[in-house]
Amino acid sequence: MLSVGIRELKSHLSQYIDLVKKGENIVITEHNKIVAEIKIPQPQSSIDKNLKKVFNKLVADGTMIPPKQKTHISSNRKNKKNLIKRSEWWNIYQDSKED
Repeated sequence: MLSVGIRELKSHLSQYIDLVKKGENIVITEHNKIVAEIKIPQPQSSIDKNLKKVFNKLVADGTMIPPKQKTHISSNRKNKKNLIKRSEWWNIYQDSKED
């Protein structure tokens, strides 16, 4: 593991990125305190496994309640039928001001 200050990292970023690509972990310091770490990311499958383990433990402990349905917010937002047109929104806004 290699330790480097922010200024040094900024000045020679491409060299440090090359080291990371070769498997080196780099600890970034600011005023001799560790503030970050650069390393090769884990494969997505291992991240998913870790998240599932944490999720299942929280559910088992009763700390978290799992969702009843599997939904994706981004796919719902893309569905333009669910969006209110601006003119409709403006009318609703004007009506609420009259109250």
